[in-house]
Amino acid sequence: MEARVDFGKYANAAATVKNMIPLAQGGLSRRPGTRFVAKTKDPDAKPRLLRFEFSTEQAYVIEAGNAYFRFYRNLGQIAVAATDGSIGNGAFTSDISGWDNRSAGSGSIAHDSTNGRLNLVPGGTSGSDVGWAEQDVTVTAGNETKEHVLAFRVLGAPGDTVELRIGTTSTGSEAVEDKTFEVGTHTMGFTPGATTFYIQFRNRGSLHNKTIQIDDVSLLNDEALEIATPYGESDLFSLKTAQSADILYVSHSNYPIHRLQRTGHTSWSLVEVPYQDGPYLDENTTGTTLTAAATGGLNITLTASSTDGINDNRGFLSTDIGRLVRVQHGSNEPGWGVVVGVTSTTAVKIDIKRAFNAISATSKWRLGAWSRATGFPATVGFFEQRFGAARTTNQPQKFWLSQSADIENMRPDSFVGSEVAVEDDDALDFQIAADQANAIQWLASTKQLALGTSGGLWIGESDGAVLTPNDIQVRRQTTNGAADVQPVLVDDAVLVLQRGRRKILEFTFNFDTNGFRAPDMTVLADHITESGIVELAYQEEPDSTVWCVRGDGVLAGMTFRREQDVVGWGRHIFGGSYLGGRAVCESVTTIPGNGDAGTQERNEVWICIKRTIDGSTVRTVEFLEDEFTGPLRNDYASVEAWEAALLNAQQNAFYVDCGLSLNDPKTISAATKADPVVISSAGHGFANGERIRIHDVIGMTQLNGNVYKAANVTAGTFELTDLEDNAVDGTAFAAYVAGGVARKEVSAIAGLGYLEGETVKILADGAVHPDQTVSGGSVTLERPASRVHVGLGYAHQYRSLKIDVGAAAGTAVGKTKRIHGVTLLLLDAA
Repeated sequence: MEARVDFGKYANAAATVKNMIPLAQGGLSRRPGTRFVAKTKDPDAKPRLLRFEFSTEQAYVIEAGNAYFRFYRNLGQIAVAATDGSIGNGAFTSDISGWDNRSAGSGSIAHDSTNGRLNLVPGGTSGSDVGWAEQDVTVTAGNETKEHVLAFRVLGAPGDTVELRIGTTSTGSEAVEDKTFEVGTHTMGFTPGATTFYIQFRNRGSLHNKTIQIDDVSLLNDEALEIATPYGESDLFSLKTAQSADILYVSHSNYPIHRLQRTGHTSWSLVEVPYQDGPYLDENTTGTTLTAAATGGLNITLTASSTDGINDNRGFLSTDIGRLVRVQHGSNEPGWGVVVGVTSTTAVKIDIKRAFNAISATSKWRLGAWSRATGFPATVGFFEQRFGAARTTNQPQKFWLSQSADIENMRPDSFVGSEVAVEDDDALDFQIAADQANAIQWLASTKQLALGTSGGLWIGESDGAVLTPNDIQVRRQTTNGAADVQPVLVDDAVLVLQRGRRKILEFTFNFDTNGFRAPDMTVLADHITESGIVELAYQEEPDSTVWCVRGDGVLAGMTFRREQDVVGWGRHIFGGSYLGGRAVCESVTTIPGNGDAGTQERNEVWICIKRTIDGSTVRTVEFLEDEFTGPLRNDYASVEAWEAALLNAQQNAFYVDCGLSLNDPKTISAATKADPVVISSAGHGFANGERIRIHDVIGMTQLNGNVYKAANVTAGTFELTDLEDNAVDGTAFAAYVAGGVARKEVSAIAGLGYLEGETVKILADGAVHPDQTVSGGSVTLERPASRVHVGLGYAHQYRSLKIDVGAAAGTAVGKTKRIHGVTLLLLDAA
């Protein structure tokens, strides 16, 4: 395209855009730096960043790693405070010692020696039959008022539950009243309220008279909040997610769909979703019959007359555990249950969820469509108040939608009067009919249901107002195949990664052609995705940017403003190196900013970067800092006030990667108009003789930007002297009105152990400081400073296209030209 001087966009294009962001208004802005948040749990395993967004004020980033999730919020990692309390024998490896039996009625507790778990056995069906285990935990005084976090695992069939109770007395519930937890892994934050408290797990017979197991019980102690998951490192970039309020549904073709649920910043649960009455495979057409030993109950034997029609005529398999089965007698309402055990190829044990009408043999039965035998949905989504899932191993071209406004109910019909009928609000499934068997890669909800397959892009639609089981058509709109990467939605467009992972397609309705089209967004910069794209994320503010992680670890950014016809690409290469080459960006995600973090005016961009540090591989979680914005002169009454505000803004400019800041402001609440000036600042922590810089005072602005020494320090006040220890006379100053911060000047910056041995860039009080090498986790400054940013350097580069100003005969691109001068228009270029 560099030779296409006849192309209309030539005048607005660039040859190279590196570490710069194209702006919708034209021009470019230098990418801000990235701030270090935490090292990943395992430096040798590649993690992925996921988003969890309940609202614009309740959004989290998830570090999804090898068998764990960790959580980030408000520009930091969620961590658990230290405690000296601990759970004894929470792994139940050899016995259940340390746990007291508080069972009631016919209940009991026991040890599962085969698996190393605690069994809670109700032994009866009444509420007074309780399998009940308790352990007392003691902490030292002062810890009882701190939040503690309990982690544990519940094992059983999907939908089974136990109760957690925490008391300050044995069997009591003073700290936590009975709280129900489903099968899965959990963390729960609580405040003990006493130095001795009692952790209790209860299984009541009135809930279900069956054994439920507990394992991996612990109190987290001075560590990152973490929850265990079934997903290995190789699974992470195949995960698909869909959010509904405080629940994130997570899918993978090798695992049941899980529900990640938040009930507090430290309280999370990851459970296998117990889908109700579906979905199912087609009804049996063989002569095989099923016979139940009872019409209802738990652990009921269900016997098949043969293996025909079951798992390709192999009969029941161990992979059928957790699978649904539906049985109907005559025209009666079908009953259904969940397989909880496999006895043989012709017999299973089931928990019956809706009673059967008879125990006689019947050939009217259906097996669940999702199981370890058939595969689980690889992708999920939502559309018109229905939960959607698609593509199992055995049915790659099928998708399912739940009952309307009942997203975990997959029942495909209703029992109306005395017969089974399919109603408009029932669940549905649909098999895409295509000339080739192309797997569904993703679902997306726009004004219509969009589906991407490996052979084309499709739209689900209906003749009526909404999709129903009786009114649905799915039509292919383009033959552009989609990659197995979740797309991003921008306004009414779905930005799709093409099957070859080299092109971003804008899948949207075109009024000119009265149909859907998918033009290529990389056609003018097809080199930008040369190594393929592995992940997409969209940042709405401030620049409407689609972030694309490339296979070679470069982060590509596309500024996309369709209403302004802006599609501008750039590459982002982060500071540092990996094995002698460039640092590797491995994952990206975005969440809305919020007021608590001071990011309400932008979307936060989070990245995971791999580098070689001090000879070892280090993976870090970082976020993109805010861009530098200078104050407007017209907003200030005087040039002096504006210059002070400009200096303050310059000192906050963050243009290093993987950096941190010494920027610990102490809030000023008052300043005396006296000799000497006395500053009030609760909990300031300063000592006599320490150098203090003051900013942002309203009223007594003579203090702003100056360095003083602290004198006559008390817990909440300190006097000001100049650097020669003379008292600062403030009687001629303007009166203090409000605000202001004080910062201590220091000569060394610690906390840099994650950059040990690296040469770092330093901005000290708004001025560039000579480079330093991190040693012992710190660097020493050549001059004291109060606001310091330290991190890895990176370069930005812009190269224009060749100038074509016209020539008498053809283009002037190839002709010798003399450039007499260049004019640069710069904004906020301090």
